[in-house]
Amino acid sequence: MNLDELLAYAAGHDVRLAADDEGQLRFDAPADAVTPELITALRAYRSELLDRLGIGPAPERVEVARGPLSYQQDRMLSIINTTPPSATWNVSMRLVLTGTLDEAALRTALDAVVARHEALRSRFVDDGDGSVQIVYAHREVTLPVVDVTGLPDPDRLERAENVSRAVAQVAFDLDHELPLRLQLVRVDAHTWWLMIVVHHVACDGWAVSVMLHDMAAGYRRALAGEAPDRTPPTVQSIDFARWEQRVYDAETRRRRADYWSTALTLEGFALDLPYDRPAPPVPTGRGRAHHFRVPPDVERDVRAFSMERNTTLFPTLAAAMGVLLTRLTGQGDVTISLPYANRDRVEFAETVAIVACPLLIRVRSDTAPTFADLVDQVGMGLFAGVDNMLPIGWIYDRLIEDAGGGEQPMAAVSFAYQSTLNLELDLPGLTAEVEDRPTGASRVTLICGLIPRSFGLEGYLEYALDRLDPATAKSWMDGYLEVLATACRQPHRPLHELTGLPAPVPAAA
Repeated sequence: MNLDELLAYAAGHDVRLAADDEGQLRFDAPADAVTPELITALRAYRSELLDRLGIGPAPERVEVARGPLSYQQDRMLSIINTTPPSATWNVSMRLVLTGTLDEAALRTALDAVVARHEALRSRFVDDGDGSVQIVYAHREVTLPVVDVTGLPDPDRLERAENVSRAVAQVAFDLDHELPLRLQLVRVDAHTWWLMIVVHHVACDGWAVSVMLHDMAAGYRRALAGEAPDRTPPTVQSIDFARWEQRVYDAETRRRRADYWSTALTLEGFALDLPYDRPAPPVPTGRGRAHHFRVPPDVERDVRAFSMERNTTLFPTLAAAMGVLLTRLTGQGDVTISLPYANRDRVEFAETVAIVACPLLIRVRSDTAPTFADLVDQVGMGLFAGVDNMLPIGWIYDRLIEDAGGGEQPMAAVSFAYQSTLNLELDLPGLTAEVEDRPTGASRVTLICGLIPRSFGLEGYLEYALDRLDPATAKSWMDGYLEVLATACRQPHRPLHELTGLPAPVPAAA
């Protein structure tokens, strides 16, 4: 097989590639995927793989800082270290650049981004005394380029997709590589695809926007002949972790845990969703995303109702998700997880790290007379949750303690309104469309989100193929849109009298 066929095979057969500190190519794959042809191709294209996939070792790395993990990072790594390697935690983007691209200026801009932000040149490891993040001195960033312009149209796009998919779907080996992977694909004379893949342990949604806009600013500086701006932000990833340690003193932790003890119950986490199949004993990790858009007339109604209720879109959108979950489960008391940016302090504005943390919201449609009342309930829950912010693991610990023991709960649904994700980029001579690229992996939790774009609200549902079929995922999100449309047009009618709501989906036998 040639190199592009190897990349496609790796993406389609869960062949995970990494490099050790000595520059040796390492791979992990299911037994049935390891064929003589694969071994031969890996040996033949070792150098090209290390270069093109951006996973090569960093010889002579110089450690410049070492510090604690944030609570979010520590919890994420504890999950990662107890599950098989996968691309589940890859944050993968493809920038479709159309126009005239200056490759040297782009490389300079990306180099400055990595120089500014320590998280992008850190390893997250257990050094024997516990988990730490280790920052390395900046080394010049390489931007591997694949040019497919010489191929005929069908083959050209197929190979470009194969390269993109392989970059997105290769798991990071955090013990040996840095949490950033780059790849540029030249598709035709006026189109480039820039793949940016970051491990979630080093970034959140807000951080993605910071990185992209730093890159755009650096590109403009490079085109103008100005020196790159490598000024570090006020707070780096280690600084944030140390701030967390200071702010969550014993008294603060006790007081806030008391709030969560009264605000939540373990029962609200057990959602009896009508999946297509029961959970397998061992999850495969295979996932997919269903994408949709909120119709313009529905979005207008959502905005008008939110303005009338003197609230933002977030409580309205989240309350509608609560209504959908009630319809799907028959449960009037559900708990969902809402990612919160956690960037209230001005010094966190330019920090590239995982600063966001989940807020747990109890949505009780069984006690809310109308949708308007439910939106008020969710809004008050959001304010109270922010005032009593705690790492989610501590909240779970307190709930288990209150119940006298039991398994740690997990919110079955995470719902996000990503208003802080700014994907509009100013790149002279280019139009840039930022696309979320599927990694082919999934977490146990259903992840639903809405992103404000220039053309309206764009939505997605990430789900595990172990549990849901694509048709079911689509029907659930179609139902969510029906809830939004109906509830915002009849917000003051009793919830049980709302018309046009989706019927519950029968549970699998």
